[in-house]
Amino acid sequence: MKCVVYLAAVLFLAQESLAQFSCLTPDSRIGTCINIYQCPALLALLQQRPLLPASVQFLQKAQCGFEGKNPKVCCEPNSNGNGGNNGNNGNVWGQQTTTTTTTTTRRPIIPNNNGGNNNGGGSGSNPAPPDVTRHPNLRLLDHNLCGPISDDKIYGGNRTKVNEFPWMVLVAYDTGLSEPQYRCGGSIINKRYILTAAHCVRNLGFNVRPVGIRVGEHDLGSERDCDYAGTPNEVCAEKYQDFGVERIIAHQKYSPVSMQNDIALIRLNRDIDFRPDNAKPICMPVAPANKINSNKLLVTGWGLTEQRQVSPVMLKVSLPIFSQELCGERYKGQTVVWYKQICVGGEQGKDSCSGDSGGPLQGVGVYNGEPRYVQHGLVSFGLRNCGQSGFPGVYTRLEYYLDWVLDNIKD
Repeated sequence: MKCVVYLAAVLFLAQESLAQFSCLTPDSRIGTCINIYQCPALLALLQQRPLLPASVQFLQKAQCGFEGKNPKVCCEPNSNGNGGNNGNNGNVWGQQTTTTTTTTTRRPIIPNNNGGNNNGGGSGSNPAPPDVTRHPNLRLLDHNLCGPISDDKIYGGNRTKVNEFPWMVLVAYDTGLSEPQYRCGGSIINKRYILTAAHCVRNLGFNVRPVGIRVGEHDLGSERDCDYAGTPNEVCAEKYQDFGVERIIAHQKYSPVSMQNDIALIRLNRDIDFRPDNAKPICMPVAPANKINSNKLLVTGWGLTEQRQVSPVMLKVSLPIFSQELCGERYKGQTVVWYKQICVGGEQGKDSCSGDSGGPLQGVGVYNGEPRYVQHGLVSFGLRNCGQSGFPGVYTRLEYYLDWVLDNIKD
């Protein structure tokens, strides 16, 4: 039976100023989605007389929306009058199919023992991540409870099962509507703190603000989440827990232009109850657990599906680590990809997408002497038209921010 499921593990509307830099031109180059009257090259094509059928077809493929009555087109940066060096929205969506998917033949970057990437600077050229093994706030992490691995990890293709990723949270926003809207993801790191992206909490626009966190959710369309419902093997999760926001801490050097240092903490207004199986923290990449033991990592969330709608059920997708050097080339002219980021994906139809921002990039590692899920990154940005072959998503690399995380949490 054909099974095609698109995952969206994690990304909000970063900002409108960033959203415009998130399209792919008909020539498969990263472009800017802007009013056609701001793109001289395509405007000249439109004004040609006679207007050739090939030109019409090219313009149709370049269209990416409307601004009032004027069409918006995907315009190469050097073809418009805006210029600039901007980032774009994070995206995380994936598909699973019964047919074989063609994957990139490029050699993935596998971190060395000190956690650095072999990027354009050569092997071992990056600074080592901070050593936090003696940080006094390590005591605030639950090293015995974090990152439990489910016994049955395969369930319905990319659809997760209840209690499989109990550190996943939804960030709720007051947008002026009658009900809060879930627009970002995040992960539990201890009983009072949620890890998410800085662009999920900063520069959100007029009258948009984070107001709550939901823990233990699986299916937004159901009050009682169960697997194998109505059968002898039925497994049901405890009811979700809702929390208010006590404090928001975004990285002080976060840049909405370059999208560097895209990381933030949210302190809850009370402790999370870790007794239910659907509420547990994820392990942090404290050495030696910062070593990535696979060429693929997992992203989870409720972002856009193949129908471009938010999935009511938490989904997952496994993505290959992408060459850091090639990743930098893909985003050249838009932003600089540096060593504190990790690129993942680049396969057709597999990516993170809108609604997935701030969610975890995770893998199974050895933590505290046993196999656990360890978080290595969090969804930051990528192309708006998610899942384009050769264009990976870019994630904040968590091991380089562990000192910042520990410095900013308290009892």
